[in-house]
Amino acid sequence: MKDFVRKLQTIEEGFAAFSLLGIALLTFFETALRYTMNHTFTWFGEVANYTMIFCTYLAASIGIKYGTHFSMEALTEFVPDRVSHLLKTVAYFISGIVTILFIYYGTVHLMTLKKFGVTSSAMQIPMYIPYIPIPLFALTMAVRFFALSHRHLRSCLKGEPFERVRKK
Repeated sequence: MKDFVRKLQTIEEGFAAFSLLGIALLTFFETALRYTMNHTFTWFGEVANYTMIFCTYLAASIGIKYGTHFSMEALTEFVPDRVSHLLKTVAYFISGIVTILFIYYGTVHLMTLKKFGVTSSAMQIPMYIPYIPIPLFALTMAVRFFALSHRHLRSCLKGEPFERVRKK
């Protein structure tokens, strides 16, 4: 099971890297065409925008895995270890609840776009398709937040030391 999760995470990070590379290449080619041939394709901008949505939510999920999102550590640095674990448990749990709201409202938005049959201006694809990553990756974010909350709760109950940013 761990090998499967590790392979899934590698695929996830590969998608993020290639998405960023794709955005950079599309933007470069669009700019080069505009200034050298005085011509551009209308769909370049749309593909770049939709890829950016995909990449943003995927990278947000990866950021949770590595703990790279900003956080307020002042209180957890100066209270006892168990209190620090409890604070982190509550914070990650609330973050998980907020991402569940992303899932709910993102899905409602997708269903509304599908119901009205809205299409993109240049590529004429249904508009709900580019927004699928919002609830999809919010789901992975929620799972990761709840897993972190569970880990800190378990550490609190076991009396394990809290890993501090500031070294004593």
